Amino acid sequence: MNRLRWLVLVIIGLLAGCGSAPVNQPASTPTTQIAITLAEVPAPTPTATHLMLPLVGAADTTAQPPPLLPYRVVASYPHDPRAWTQGLIVAGPGRLFEGTGDYANSSLREVELETGQVLRSVGLGDPALYGEGIARIGDRIFQLTWQNQRGLIYDVATFNQIGSFIYPVPPATMPREGWGLTYDGSSLIMSDGTATLYFIDPEATVATGRLVIERTVTVRIDDQPRDRLNELEYINGAIFANVWYSDQIVRIDPNTGQVTGILDLSGLLSPTERAAADVLNGIAYDPERGLIYVTGKYWPRLFAIALEQTMYLPLISNSEGQ
Repeated sequence: MNRLRWLVLVIIGLLAGCGSAPVNQPASTPTTQIAITLAEVPAPTPTATHLMLPLVGAADTTAQPPPLLPYRVVASYPHDPRAWTQGLIVAGPGRLFEGTGDYANSSLREVELETGQVLRSVGLGDPALYGEGIARIGDRIFQLTWQNQRGLIYDVATFNQIGSFIYPVPPATMPREGWGLTYDGSSLIMSDGTATLYFIDPEATVATGRLVIERTVTVRIDDQPRDRLNELEYINGAIFANVWYSDQIVRIDPNTGQVTGILDLSGLLSPTERAAADVLNGIAYDPERGLIYVTGKYWPRLFAIALEQTMYLPLISNSEGQ
């Protein structure tokens, strides 16, 4: 059938070419028409398009440094420039308890905030003792010594020594020295210049005359230990610690040991004041006023600062950069 159809088409084409050509017109070139069947091309198969969008609130696995804590200076007060400040706590309205160090000059003293005047002071009873951090529990004040492996207990009202305790020979879980001390409402918390904080049972310590360690925590910034922890203060569920030989105070989660914020207090003293002063050391919290008092060794002034509240919002961006 297809061959017959092809022959008919050829004959028709030949007959068409046999006619006379018009005058002054060139003869038509005979053409042969061939029918070609085109294969049907299949339509392309649709493919899924994947659109990658950022997830709002998705966890960022990149390690972030602890945030700097914003603060403002509320006031400054005179401070004894001969005081080698080791511990500082609020004694009551307008008064502070201060523990000082240095051999033969170590003391426990009560200081008037507004004037810096020493209202009363008592030595440690032995010039070989080097005073360190202090903490108050009710009507008692606990004071550490540096390398004497001994702590003292005072009556708040009289400053009379009413007890003492020793540090056990330090295995891995015992403090090597006495540095900072604070109280969280149930445990004394002690530093020894390393990255370790020691949580101490105060009543068992008084009863036995020896430090009774409940637990320890290693203070870290990400995975790196943060050592040289000095004076301590417990503030609203966190531990604030001076970092020896720096102008920083770190805020520490007492459960994990992670540093959750940093106070940078550089610039509090003028260059002239700083030339005659030593390191930042001394933190006391006044819950009634919401203020933190800070000073340092041989500092001529003590400062009241207030932490500023900061709201952190997620940063959301899109591909158009709007």
